[in-house]
Amino acid sequence: MSAVPVYSEADVRAALTIHAVIDAVSDAVAREAADQARNIPKTMTTWSPSSSAHALGAIDSEQGLVAFKVWVNTPQGAMAQLSVFDARTGQMLASAEAGTLGSLRTGAISGLATQWLSAEDADELAIIGTGRQALRQVEAVRAVRPLRRIRVWSPNAEHRGVFADQVREATGLPVDDPQTLGEAVHGAPIVTLVTRASEPFLRAQDLAPGAHLNAVGAILPANAEFDAQVLSDAQLVVVDNIDNARLASRELREFYGDDWSTVRTLGDVVTGKAARTQQPGPTVFKGLGMGLADLAAATALLRVMQPERFPSS
Repeated sequence: MSAVPVYSEADVRAALTIHAVIDAVSDAVAREAADQARNIPKTMTTWSPSSSAHALGAIDSEQGLVAFKVWVNTPQGAMAQLSVFDARTGQMLASAEAGTLGSLRTGAISGLATQWLSAEDADELAIIGTGRQALRQVEAVRAVRPLRRIRVWSPNAEHRGVFADQVREATGLPVDDPQTLGEAVHGAPIVTLVTRASEPFLRAQDLAPGAHLNAVGAILPANAEFDAQVLSDAQLVVVDNIDNARLASRELREFYGDDWSTVRTLGDVVTGKAARTQQPGPTVFKGLGMGLADLAAATALLRVMQPERFPSS
């Protein structure tokens, strides 16, 4: 048996673009909606201080692939590893360090949500949070909307300034770093939250009429980034995966209780079963992470690294 390829963070960075991963995730959620792919439920645990361990996966029966990802996140650092298997033979096809892969898939799923749920002429982004995932979130939104300005906010002024400089260098766009959250969000047509907040800080009145909100931080069951009125006002609430949202989104659990009948998935949106309307309320995407997005990103990687076995569709 030949050795299983192991791809490094450098391999992933060299091989993949955010555009390729957005396309791969879009295809994957469409197959999920057609019952050709499904998530393997996420399991997780937490401990002090602010640490967590996660495992999730997915199977794509159309492509004959299974993937599992495990990761640990602590205040001192994080590490993730993803493995891909042949669903027919059970053989491992590849393994990859999944820090960069994870940030690409997290960014890509926000980009896909923004592409379908924000106004087509939305040209300004407020990014709230300046951690490891934030720059990729900016890149993903910029991939699907013609941004002309970006606003950056963090309660830490030093972090805010440093990150604003990083965004200017990466995008070449004008970047504002206002001193208050209200200034950062006011009038912004697209808002992305990517924080580790333990309590809601974004209020419904902070959002512009018709704004699109990506909430992709606060993925632990006790944490929250926005208040319940945001959901009450929303014209459409979308998640990447219902089961994961029930498990880990405090915001949605507290608001919806046992009745999640109005919550839609990205698969519903991509396949036309749900859509943004002309109503004045915001659209909300709550992303908790799902194995199908990891498998999609891994598939995009395999198409580059093993093109003879995984030709581009």
